[in-house]
Amino acid sequence: MRRAALVGLITLLWLVSLAQPASAHTVSGVGATNWKTSIIGLSRPVPGLSVRVIEDGSRLELTNHGPEVVVLGYDGEPYLRVGPHGVFENTLSPATYLNCSRKGCPISPVANAEAPPQWKQISSGQTVRWHDHRTHWMGGQPPPDVRRAPGQVHHRPPWTVSLVQGDTHIALTGRLTWVPGQSPGSWLLLALGLAVVAAALGVFGYWGLPLAVLVAVLTINDFYHAVGIAWSFGGGFWTKVGKLFSGSFYSTIGWMLGVVAVWLLARRRIDGLYAAVFAGISAALFTGLLDITVLSRSQAPFDGLIGVDQLTVAVSLGLGTGVAVAAFVALRRLPRDTDADDHELGDELVGGEPADEAADESVGTPLGPGSNVVSST
Repeated sequence: MRRAALVGLITLLWLVSLAQPASAHTVSGVGATNWKTSIIGLSRPVPGLSVRVIEDGSRLELTNHGPEVVVLGYDGEPYLRVGPHGVFENTLSPATYLNCSRKGCPISPVANAEAPPQWKQISSGQTVRWHDHRTHWMGGQPPPDVRRAPGQVHHRPPWTVSLVQGDTHIALTGRLTWVPGQSPGSWLLLALGLAVVAAALGVFGYWGLPLAVLVAVLTINDFYHAVGIAWSFGGGFWTKVGKLFSGSFYSTIGWMLGVVAVWLLARRRIDGLYAAVFAGISAALFTGLLDITVLSRSQAPFDGLIGVDQLTVAVSLGLGTGVAVAAFVALRRLPRDTDADDHELGDELVGGEPADEAADESVGTPLGPGSNVVSST
């Protein structure tokens, strides 16, 4: 009964998770890629002003602690104001609408680059982040030179974003570079090896503490991968925490089941095998398969080295698959319910009738003339 209740709860949680939209393993609409966005610098030093690329080249982040700076849009119109009084956005600038996402949005009919700006405050701080389509590749296919030689490094013409501080014009320049990724073969071999080692635990019956250790490693690895993605977002601590759980809804279910599985398996409780199956599937599917392109890319939305990101994906894919297989095999190899086994054993001993009933029926039954049983009085 306890096992059935646990399976029912896990199934219910799984169905709830499937009702949510998939949103994991990307930041601001970008996943693993071979495009690298970098900043060359400002045309002149500006005290208190700093600009950096965030979210794998998806957005720019500008912080200004000096006199007010205006960011110009694609038509040279005032787009953003950043200074001591906060951040303001020109609601008539076409860039306000084009920059609503990495892929852009339709321009509002009210937009007019030549009209006097209408400013709307969007923040009381001194930092602004925005998608600037000059800084990343917008095409659906790579450019012709990249398609001809995808294994080589290719530089696009430098991009420029214009800024104004008072009467001073400032040019922010950067570079967009195609950096080819490596072959995913070594990472896939690692994943395969982990899957075989983990699955062997179930085959040979070592499903207690050894499997608990593997589930713990898998859960920590999967959680760290999601944290690395969330921490590549711009913003403060709580913004990143929000991105961690809103962008990893499926994985959150798997983490909870992983914790349950570790606790139960360490005590060699059979219910832990059910939780381990789902924890393994969650890591293998929602991190391993959904983020498998990371293994062959040079850039990824991850707060750390690309090699570390690739390692976490390979571990989730291989170890997750192996844990799920090990737990499933262990469940299949376990004996049936004790009462059922005793009943079947009794059936075999008395020719298909319960042992007690067969014994009762034999009492007082006359022995046949050919009986070899001798009784003494």
